[in-house]
Amino acid sequence: MGMKIGVNGRLLVSEKMEGISRYIYETTCAMAKQHPDDVFYFYLDRSAGKRLSFPPNVRTVVVPWHARHPVLWYWWFEVMLPFYFWLHDIDVFYSGETYLSCRSRIPVVMVVHDLAYLHYPQHIPDTSLVYFKSNTPRFLKRADSLIAVSGYVRDDISRQFGIAPSRILIAGNAVNKPLAEYDTSLNPTEPYFLYVGALQPRKNIVNLIKAFLKFNKVHNHSFRLVLAGRMAWKTHEIKQTAEQHPEVILTGQVTESQKYGLISGAGGVAYVSFFEGFGIPILEAMAVGTPVITSSVTSMPEVAGDAALLADPHNIDEISAAMEILATDEQKRAELITKGYSRCKAYNWKDSADVIYSEIIRLKAQNAHK
Repeated sequence: MGMKIGVNGRLLVSEKMEGISRYIYETTCAMAKQHPDDVFYFYLDRSAGKRLSFPPNVRTVVVPWHARHPVLWYWWFEVMLPFYFWLHDIDVFYSGETYLSCRSRIPVVMVVHDLAYLHYPQHIPDTSLVYFKSNTPRFLKRADSLIAVSGYVRDDISRQFGIAPSRILIAGNAVNKPLAEYDTSLNPTEPYFLYVGALQPRKNIVNLIKAFLKFNKVHNHSFRLVLAGRMAWKTHEIKQTAEQHPEVILTGQVTESQKYGLISGAGGVAYVSFFEGFGIPILEAMAVGTPVITSSVTSMPEVAGDAALLADPHNIDEISAAMEILATDEQKRAELITKGYSRCKAYNWKDSADVIYSEIIRLKAQNAHK
């Protein structure tokens, strides 16, 4: 008889998935396909987008209410989820984000994507920051199994909370095989650089714009910079800076097809965040043969390997110089593209799902002997 596995699907609200929601969706679907005798209860806080598909052994369950505020986070995780765990006789809870239910006593596998709230607290809304500071240490202590998305995150958890690195497994992000056809309706007719992802201060968008403007001045303003993603939080300076310059294009959140259309047509993807636990756009660009500029800090060099140009995210000149290389050095572009194809193959959802599932099996067996 198979297991009943609860899954935290709170972030999964549409096909326009960002990093963490994509991770949860892909790893759960991979586990469900590989283990058809198990039943995965995908707990959502609202109905998922109609375009999302799940394997037949996934049950989607909407748990009241929309958990988008710390008070409602508490209600959803600490009051509602334990009831649904009991109702569905859940064996193990898989939380692909750094939230869990401390009141529930069933075993928990929890994934940590980053500890950004400790390193860049000024970039996080105040109410969320208070919640993270108060609860993240509790969650890390409560989790029966901890998984990090990169070696950098594993080591950061160890440094910040004194947890032995050997207790933290690594299961990274990945990208799927790119779509056969892309929606290029948002692609500019001019050559362009691209940032893709949520827009918020930690993503270093203002410095990226400044670096691009310096680069573009040399090229008689013939290039465009496309910023593709939703406005997340604390975006006033980003919007103000972008709207002052017509060569900077804000698209808003894009579909998967539009995203890959933009990536495949770009002269380069520039992902020069101040801080990342992983950096999925790095792999997304490499998968379709688009060269990458990324930051020389935190997890990004680990993910990119030698297949990207690295720049100090605080140094506008370095970012601008990297754009110049991609715009003018065809030999370097070709080298990065070849290395990028190889690099993105080092990460796949099946391997990450196997790491997670092995922990689910271990905790189930451990709990059975108590």
